[in-house]
Amino acid sequence: MSSAPSVDAILAGARRVISERGPGKFTMSAVAAAAGVSRKTLYRWFPNKDALLDALTRYEQQVFAARLQAVVEAQRTPPRRLDAALRLLVTYLDDLMGPDPLGADPGYSIASLGRSLRPQTAALAGLLGDALDSVPAVRAGRLTREEAAELFLRLAFSHYLLPHPDADALLAAVRSFAGLPRQSVARAAG
Repeated sequence: MSSAPSVDAILAGARRVISERGPGKFTMSAVAAAAGVSRKTLYRWFPNKDALLDALTRYEQQVFAARLQAVVEAQRTPPRRLDAALRLLVTYLDDLMGPDPLGADPGYSIASLGRSLRPQTAALAGLLGDALDSVPAVRAGRLTREEAAELFLRLAFSHYLLPHPDADALLAAVRSFAGLPRQSVARAAG
């Protein structure tokens, strides 16, 4: 996401350290070690923890948007685009943060999800566009595309915070809610 490989390594290292320790207890030294860079390199890019946390938030939003764009653009029809996006939403946070959704600092995790909701809603609604028109409530005029996108994200966030025991069953229910068949209509994107 960045032009400098060390910046990407630092951000990935920060994500690992924060998930283990929480944002209040992570140290710049631990981030440098996790990233495999010197402290001097770390401080060249990020002069303090706040700058690093701000950059990490932007980085996570860029990663999500890039993955969403890749899976959506790999599909040719609106139903397939919607299906691919729903699959990503149900699995993205699990893949990103692992089995402990709240990590060492539940408040930070929840606040991070809250900060990401608006930009991720805009990205999802923008990329899906007319694919959201197949959602029954959108088609009937009871929801806008943006409202439907936000609801799908909120469902994904809920699954992340309170994991469904069967992610495939949850995805089937979300597909049904979206007006799609319970089984996938999209081919996996590479």
